[in-house]
Amino acid sequence: MKQKILGLMMGIFGFGLSAMAQNPIPNASFDDWESLSFKAPTKWMLIGKGLLDSSKTMPNNQGLRLFNDFNSQTISYALQVGLNYPDILTGGFPISGTPTSIKINYNSAYLGSDTATIIVGFTKGIDGVPIILQQFDILPDAPGSGDKQLTIPLTYSHPTLSLSADSGFVYIVSSQGRGKPNGNGSIAIYDLGFVDGTTATTANLDFETWGGFSVMKPKSWYTSTDAFEEKMGKLYDTKKTFTSQSNDARSGSAIVLQAQSTGLSTTGNNWIPAWMITQNTNSPFAAMDMPSFTINQRYESMRGYWKGNLVAGDRVTVIVNFFHTDTLVGSAIFSQNSDVLVPSSYSLFTENVVWDSRFTLIPTKATVGVFLSDSTFTEASNASSKIFLDDLSLETYAAKIPHLAKSAVSVSVYPNPSKGNVNLVSAKTIKHLLVIDRQGKIVYRANHVDALRHAFQLPENQLGFGVYWIKIEGDDLSETHSIVFQP
Repeated sequence: MKQKILGLMMGIFGFGLSAMAQNPIPNASFDDWESLSFKAPTKWMLIGKGLLDSSKTMPNNQGLRLFNDFNSQTISYALQVGLNYPDILTGGFPISGTPTSIKINYNSAYLGSDTATIIVGFTKGIDGVPIILQQFDILPDAPGSGDKQLTIPLTYSHPTLSLSADSGFVYIVSSQGRGKPNGNGSIAIYDLGFVDGTTATTANLDFETWGGFSVMKPKSWYTSTDAFEEKMGKLYDTKKTFTSQSNDARSGSAIVLQAQSTGLSTTGNNWIPAWMITQNTNSPFAAMDMPSFTINQRYESMRGYWKGNLVAGDRVTVIVNFFHTDTLVGSAIFSQNSDVLVPSSYSLFTENVVWDSRFTLIPTKATVGVFLSDSTFTEASNASSKIFLDDLSLETYAAKIPHLAKSAVSVSVYPNPSKGNVNLVSAKTIKHLLVIDRQGKIVYRANHVDALRHAFQLPENQLGFGVYWIKIEGDDLSETHSIVFQP
């Protein structure tokens, strides 16, 4: 299956222009990489910040500590993951019998003003109704109070009496607020046990078995793997790198974009798109509408070098957005799908920046995003598609020649500016078109147009003021036009 996410959305210059390149984009040569190492308990998934805790004073001293962060309003989760994940009810650990109580060893001395929550459930077969489904809270203890133990009765809740469970799951949340912690506290859980039920030894309910994994990523960039793990969690034995560092570069290193299987599903591959966005180091995430790095010039074009392979229906896109404070004032986009030949050796792409006509100052910040996806910008590309990117830059001069992938046939787009009404007139048949906003999201799509003219109206409540792109494609026709929508 595929993991959907919000949408995202050659030529040679010569004349020594490469020597004039400006490059304020952080790590745009992709020569600076970082390796991040993580540990996670075997058979458990972590969402948020979770660490190995070895402070327990009793035997089996390894535990899991989950943290809250008040400043970013984030909490942490742990979910026991079994063979049937992501089906939570039947995707936990095997169990023999139906327990009537749960025993927990924990330490909440650092929980502060928060209250942790634990949810436990037991099921039979594929029955969607839990035999037992119960939630209870762990309150903070006084600092220095040490380890604690709770034994809590479990209440049978299935309408059919005397069913015997064969699967169980446990879900731990570091704050009762479910996303709104009261402080920066943490909770450590050491052992989970059931007095009169026998769990499989592979369930790792004592947290004694841990695994590790490493992530290689270019510094200053936030990736789709980061976003996926924030929502789906870190699992110790999953494949963690959606990109790779390549020595096959113009110089130094290059980035390789390729869709990856996360390995979280046992029923099929779970592919996610490969994308990266320059990241503000003060933010735990990144998006195209969030300013990420400082600039102090007014740039007129964006350029970079690329090569690779696109399987039918896939697309590569590079976008830069310019901001004055937090207001979008200019953008440039390079976008090409598999209908046009991808170069087999590094070739230049370049696109001019389209500025808001009312803005005559110097922008203060910018954000750059690079994407490899299917043609709709919503799903992962084919696993065989692979794109190499290197040496992205912003230039103070406009592109002198058009992109070679563009047809010599000009498509007229009017009126521009527009209030949402758009007319297209072409000398060659228009077959497909997309309207892409400055975040890389598709706001309008028309397939199988098969016409020389096409008109459409975008609802005003669907538009924000600013620059949009219209990607027009057909036989021997591939053009990108900018258009400004005004309220």
